[in-house]
Amino acid sequence: MKNKKIVVISLLILVIGFIFAAYAYKNNETKKVANITASEDGAPFVRNHSPSFGENKKGVVVVEFLDPECESCAAFHPIIKKIYKENYEDISLVIRYLPNHRNSRFVIKLLEASRLQNKYTEALDVVFETQEKWASHNNPKPELLWTYLSKIEGLDIKKVEADIKNPLFEQMMDIDSNDGRTLSVRGTPSVFVNGKSLAVLSYATLLELVESELYK
Repeated sequence: MKNKKIVVISLLILVIGFIFAAYAYKNNETKKVANITASEDGAPFVRNHSPSFGENKKGVVVVEFLDPECESCAAFHPIIKKIYKENYEDISLVIRYLPNHRNSRFVIKLLEASRLQNKYTEALDVVFETQEKWASHNNPKPELLWTYLSKIEGLDIKKVEADIKNPLFEQMMDIDSNDGRTLSVRGTPSVFVNGKSLAVLSYATLLELVESELYK
């Protein structure tokens, strides 16, 4: 009987120890993420309104400031998609906006309205894949995006038309632009990995920076 009590007490201690260890680990991971959500001057890299993807099991946050009308952003889009696809379990990808072109704000509203229907990534792909057609320097035709986006399976384009009027979208863009200035973001795309700026826009350099955070 005495031995049975000892076994029960031992098991209880082990369970309590396991719970405590799990809590400590989770708390530590939360702190690690929190530490990279703000720069030294207090400007956040991540906002609650920011589109975010990935399971982030290893606490690595990739933040991209982009402009949907930016040619370099369209060129870099397949690279950041590839990095995300290869590491989505371990990282999170966060999108911030820096609308510097004439039609950028309109297109961002389309993206955000699509996000309300869980079609953000599909809409972003369409925007960049068709950029040469709707964002011509000499004759931009952003209205063409209505046709392109309507081809996304499951996207209610009538709802998008109504949702783009949401005033919150303008506020989001203003906040992102202000954060970008504070973070010394001069152009797009600008990428940060756990707060560290990507110096060269290439697959190799982004992969190296991501892996340096994953395996440090």
